[in-house]
Amino acid sequence: MVNVRSYVRIADDKTAAWLYLYAPEDGTSYEKSEVIRYLHLSGVQAGINESHVAAMCKKKIYEREVKIASSEKGEPGREGHFEFFFSTEKPKPEIRKDGSVDYRSMSLVQNVDEGQLLAVYHPAVQGTAGRDVTGAVEKVNMYKELRPLTGKGITNEKDPNQYYAAKSGKVEYDGDSKLSVVEVYEIQGGCDYANNALIDFNGDVIIHGNVEAGVIVRAGKSLTVDGVVESANITAGGDVALKRGMQGGGKGSIVAGGDVFTEFLEYATVKAGGSIQSNVILNSKVNAGEQIMLTGKKGLIAGGNVHATLGINCQNAGNQSEIKTGIHVGVLPDIMEKRMAVTEEYNKTNAELDDVVAGMAKILRVRQQTGELSEQLQAHLDDLKNRKNEIYTKCVELKRSADEMDDVMLKSREAKIRISGNIYKGTVISINDHEIVVNRDTSFTEYSAQNGIIVGTVIVV
Repeated sequence: MVNVRSYVRIADDKTAAWLYLYAPEDGTSYEKSEVIRYLHLSGVQAGINESHVAAMCKKKIYEREVKIASSEKGEPGREGHFEFFFSTEKPKPEIRKDGSVDYRSMSLVQNVDEGQLLAVYHPAVQGTAGRDVTGAVEKVNMYKELRPLTGKGITNEKDPNQYYAAKSGKVEYDGDSKLSVVEVYEIQGGCDYANNALIDFNGDVIIHGNVEAGVIVRAGKSLTVDGVVESANITAGGDVALKRGMQGGGKGSIVAGGDVFTEFLEYATVKAGGSIQSNVILNSKVNAGEQIMLTGKKGLIAGGNVHATLGINCQNAGNQSEIKTGIHVGVLPDIMEKRMAVTEEYNKTNAELDDVVAGMAKILRVRQQTGELSEQLQAHLDDLKNRKNEIYTKCVELKRSADEMDDVMLKSREAKIRISGNIYKGTVISINDHEIVVNRDTSFTEYSAQNGIIVGTVIVV
């Protein structure tokens, strides 16, 4: 029997236990079995190092603590995951070592060949539970499997966990479960008014050359132009990448649902749902739903008006000739007008919904009183039900639109204009509905709206 002056100490987190054996009074040694029984009675049920216990008994290691138990580690599990063999990152221009931006090597389209391996799915691995020294079982995370990838232009017939390109084209991944290979419309040699005056394609378009004056280009998704765009009209549902730039001549325009990347913009009108990134913007009217970033060594905005809802970052603004240059961040008045219009339409639609529900309730009371409805009333009830669903869907869409605009307006309150180089006299700085005119040449300033006024803070370089 283990001496009563012996004891077991269990760590507070129950990951380890130590044994202190007091020497037997009759001078004998302990048996391993009786010590292990003593450990069990003391609450140590798992992770016992029996060799340590045996050594303590055989070598008569008494009157000092010996670690004799550690928690049993379980095997970690792993979530099911896809391994992709193409870049899933959003394309962006490369920043050279000297700080300049390489727009010419940028591509919005990632082409793959038929039969190319695109993705491999690694199934989830369920881990095994561990135990602390008291025998308590640790919690084990249960890992779920991911949904299979679906989409056009891919196949996994050889192996359900391996996805290949079923045709050559552009690979697209939505970040969730949709993987596709789609056609790309490529034009060799550029576009001119005589030969390719109108380009209209519902997918991605790549033009390997210049786009000359008068040409109209409509791309349902992204558009990439290797050369210079003149006074053409460009529309794209996604991103636009002009590897050189646009010489708009006061007539050229770009409308993009996503981002716009271009080396320069001159005498052009540009509107992007996302951000705009360029090296130089000259005498242009530019509007970005998110940010405008002038990168590279020049990073110049001179002449015209530029607006970005969430912020503008450039190196230089205006020029020594005091060319009128407007730089504006925040919400434009038309957004406020749209928000008010949505509110008005929502209230009107919601009132119509109330009327429809009231009409349905009236017919249902008739059925409750009479036990049946005439064919005419039943048909009217069915029409009201359909109308109710239509109106409800519209209400949901209007509410979503209103919430999106509210989110933009909230973010726009923090919008800033950061100019890390020269700011020339005559430059107009606007934040929401506040405006100041720079009355002398200055530099290194970040403008923000504080308590209803525009404040310029020196940028510490």
